[in-house]
Amino acid sequence: MVTIVMTGATGFLGSRLLRALLTDGTTAVTVLGRDGNQQPLAARLESALRDCGVTPDELRRARDRLTAVPVDLTQPCLGLKPSEHERLAEQADAVLHCASAISLTGTADTLAPVNVAGTRHLTELADHAPARAPFLYISTAYVAGAAPHSTNPPADEIITGYEQTKQQAEAVVQEWAGRRQRTALVLRPSLLATNRPGTAAQQPLSVLGAGLRDLVELAPPLLRRALLRKRAGVPRVRLRLVGDSASRLNVVPVEYAVDAILRLARLPHEPGVTAYHVVHPVDTSASVLVAAVNEILPGVDLVLQSSVDRPNPIEQQVNPMLASFLGRNWRNWADECIPLHDVLPDLPAPAAIDSTYIRAAMNVSSLTRG
Repeated sequence: MVTIVMTGATGFLGSRLLRALLTDGTTAVTVLGRDGNQQPLAARLESALRDCGVTPDELRRARDRLTAVPVDLTQPCLGLKPSEHERLAEQADAVLHCASAISLTGTADTLAPVNVAGTRHLTELADHAPARAPFLYISTAYVAGAAPHSTNPPADEIITGYEQTKQQAEAVVQEWAGRRQRTALVLRPSLLATNRPGTAAQQPLSVLGAGLRDLVELAPPLLRRALLRKRAGVPRVRLRLVGDSASRLNVVPVEYAVDAILRLARLPHEPGVTAYHVVHPVDTSASVLVAAVNEILPGVDLVLQSSVDRPNPIEQQVNPMLASFLGRNWRNWADECIPLHDVLPDLPAPAAIDSTYIRAAMNVSSLTRG
């Protein structure tokens, strides 16, 4: 039985990685995380697994291979006693670090305790793991330059505090692997999404969908009907969006990312850091996102332009929501990288990302039915 010590297993990507690890029947997973205000870690894990589609039978079979260990990533030794910390490390055949404080508005200072110090504390745990145990770190495509093994992304492409701290965390992993002559993988997914039913909480597109849903539901009844219905002979509501129609998004289905990450983890790697971009092979035009929003709000005439002078009340609410997607170029930043299919020739291709996929990922079916 292989034992994976893992963080971030209640998150969008982490819960699906956990499900895949438990499905094969030969892997035990020890999950490190925090107890919630209302739920202990073990209950949070089961809730996260159910949210991503785990059946009661599947969950029952997995329980004897799933161990929850409450920790504090921000504390030395993860807040554990030294003997507990050492025992935890000694059982690890691999350390998979998915946990992260995710915020597009948080500063580097507020996110660093989890994203940077937490990563350092995980490498200190890995210090005591068997020498063969790799360290797998989930980063983001938006800290990286073109080279597939680069750990020095261009500073002018680092925009948010989140990206800054993920870059700093990569440096922690690089320094640790070099100093200890250990194997580490840095895995850089782009914008994760799913079009499958479920809560799909906290994926960027579902957060955008929730914002649009709130906007419509809070609108006066007459305006709500105008947004949701395209009526013959009735002019559509004109809405100006700040953005560039030439910009691109890289949306990667989480199911494809999970498959790729686990296949990459099984490949042989030399000591040191190897970085992979876990991205969709085809970028999506920002205009596809606009089309998806237009399908949700058929009574709206959406116009992309570089700036909006004297925005109306709806534009004042919508533009901040869409700014994260349309206000910068979210392409994959891996144009010159070795494509995943060259490294993993048997990896099935991901789903195509079109407006139908994006609309499903935004999880607004109840709104569109209304």
